[in-house]
Amino acid sequence: MSLIRNSLGSLPAGNPLAFGLVFTIWLGLFAMGDWAAAQTGGSPAYKEVQVSNGGTISGTVTYKDPIPEPYVIWPTKDVEVFGKTIPDERLLISKEGKIKNVVVSLDGVKEGKRWPNINASLVNQGGRFFPHVQVLRTGAQLEIINRDPLLHNTHGFGGGRTVFNVGLPTKDQKVKKSLKQAGIIQVMCDVHDWMNGWVVVQDHPYFAVTGEDGNFTITDVSPGSYKISVWHEKLGKQQAQMKVPANGKARLDFVFSPSTR
Repeated sequence: MSLIRNSLGSLPAGNPLAFGLVFTIWLGLFAMGDWAAAQTGGSPAYKEVQVSNGGTISGTVTYKDPIPEPYVIWPTKDVEVFGKTIPDERLLISKEGKIKNVVVSLDGVKEGKRWPNINASLVNQGGRFFPHVQVLRTGAQLEIINRDPLLHNTHGFGGGRTVFNVGLPTKDQKVKKSLKQAGIIQVMCDVHDWMNGWVVVQDHPYFAVTGEDGNFTITDVSPGSYKISVWHEKLGKQQAQMKVPANGKARLDFVFSPSTR
C-alpha cells in the first residue's frame, strides 16, 4: 500500500482525512445508488428543448474548519516515472477555504437545454487520473488513455460492480468504454493502489464541478423550484431547495466541515 502523508509527517489517527481507501470505496458504493436515484427519478429519459426564459444558479462551496495542510502521496512503485511524491487530490482546499472538485447538480430534471459536445477522456499520467472528477452523459463514450511508459489497469466501480476494467500496457494506448447507467463511478488502478478518480454519470446537463475558487454556475435553468445536490468524495453530500426566476439569477452557497459528513 502507498503511504499518504502531509508535509508534517504521517497522518494522526484522529485526522478527518485518515479514512483511507477503504472508506473511499465504501462512500463511492453507497453514493452510487443514492445519486443515481436522484438523477434518473426512475426514468433515464431526458428531452432536449429550447429554453427561452432560463435563469442562472451560482454559488460557492467553502470549508468551515481550519484549513488542512496539502497532502501528498508517496508512491511505492515506479518512482523513477512518477517521482517521490504525488499531489493528493482527494481534498483540495485553497488558503481562502474554497473547495475544488465538488459536483453540483439539479435533481430529477426531465427536460431542458442541450448537452454540450464533450470529448470525454480519462488520462493515466504521472500516477494520477486526469481529470480527477468529471460529469458525463448517460451513454457517453469515455476514452481511457495511458500517457505513462508503463502498465496501468484502469478499473471503474459503481453500484457494487465493475463498470469497466481496462489494461493499458503501453504508452499512448487508448480504449473507449460506454457509460450506460447513471451513477457515481470510482476509478482506481489495479497496478498503483493510490490512484483514484471519479466519473459522475447522469441524464441531464444541469451540473457544474467547482474549480480552485470553489465557484459554480449552472445556466439556462427553466424557471421553477428545484432540489440541488452537492457531492464531494471525502466530505459527503448536501442538498437544498431553491427557486429560479425567469430570466433571473439565484444564488446558493454551501459550507462543508468534518461535522457535515
